Amino acid sequence: MRFLWLIFPFLVTSCAVRVEEAATKHSLVPKRKIDWPQWLPSDFTNEIKDKSHFDPQFIKVPHGEVVTYGPRPDGREHFAIISKREENKKPGIFQLRLCFLPTSIFAGDSPLEPSQNNLHAEDRKWFYSAYKFRSTFFDLYPAKTESPKGLLLYHTSIMLLSMAEEKVIENFRKLGWNVMVGLPPDSLYRNKLPAIMSEEGTLESAAELIAEDMDRHYAEQAFTTRVALDYLAQTRPSWLRGKRVLMGTSAGTFGLPAEALMNPGWDALIFVSGGTNLISLYESGSAGVFQNSLSWVADARKDPPKEVTRIFSDEEYHEIFRRAAKMTRLHSGRLAPQLRDQRILTIAGTIDHIMPDEQALGLHRALGSPERWTAPLGHHLIALQLILEVDRIDNWIMNPPGRTL
Repeated sequence: MRFLWLIFPFLVTSCAVRVEEAATKHSLVPKRKIDWPQWLPSDFTNEIKDKSHFDPQFIKVPHGEVVTYGPRPDGREHFAIISKREENKKPGIFQLRLCFLPTSIFAGDSPLEPSQNNLHAEDRKWFYSAYKFRSTFFDLYPAKTESPKGLLLYHTSIMLLSMAEEKVIENFRKLGWNVMVGLPPDSLYRNKLPAIMSEEGTLESAAELIAEDMDRHYAEQAFTTRVALDYLAQTRPSWLRGKRVLMGTSAGTFGLPAEALMNPGWDALIFVSGGTNLISLYESGSAGVFQNSLSWVADARKDPPKEVTRIFSDEEYHEIFRRAAKMTRLHSGRLAPQLRDQRILTIAGTIDHIMPDEQALGLHRALGSPERWTAPLGHHLIALQLILEVDRIDNWIMNPPGRTL
């Protein structure tokens, strides 16, 4: 890993970033009312296994509840927002539970386990059931200047907060930004794969299950941000003064449109390596997740649950996901046109094979062709490139078009 950091400057410093100006004219799309899925914040103190030593604080805010061990001496804080895991049952469909963990050499160990999540504070960890609840973890990093510029809410990639992203956050803090980092909701990792358990089960109802579950994932990012902003208003009101910027990388971008529409008031939106439809990305094989799911299903066929009468074939699963991609209502490609009145920046790699042009350019067009920065890099190196672009991004945020310097 040390070798990677040694060669990193040579990999990216020669990659000049190309800046494409925003379209001078684009059609504005009227805001329409969004039918949000049901979201239920949960009071679940009974899930604590050892209240005598590891009982966290439950902080009530207007739209939900924050679970935390409180700020650390340096001002940082790690907290969780938990909601009930609603089941979207479909006639004749059994839900196979699949959990893939985002542990990687870039991000370290995951805070998740196949059947448990945890909230930690230094040497303490609190475990609770992942099957009953949806979990989203946030981290607060105070600015390293006396007069902060505002709040930067940053949503990480699927690999959580990688070492490169940590450096990006650190650079923003040095420039005067209070940073709130949102990890992907655990619903991103806890897939539901449908199987047949009666004659009522069909490909169409299986696709509806997948589509509704993904919409709940997009909505989870929006709802938990609303609660997190409530928490800042209650505990750190100064963080909500000044500029407010919403930023995401890769998987962290897919819920950004829903999040921005539910929680208006952002001065800028920044999409890094973003795309239009996460289900389509999975099914196309670009992210590698769907292939792993099918491998897992192959093992499940050898010893299926007793309720299952038939597990779909691999090609049927592809068809289910293709149909589900068309059924989702809250995916970024569909909601993005409603953000065209916002100040937006997109950043992408021109040789990104994980987020293909169909996804990246599709999102850019849906957003109304805002300013776009590109570099001749792949998906993972763009995250490294961001380390060098923090000053440029900060200048873009602070100096909108028409401002007199």
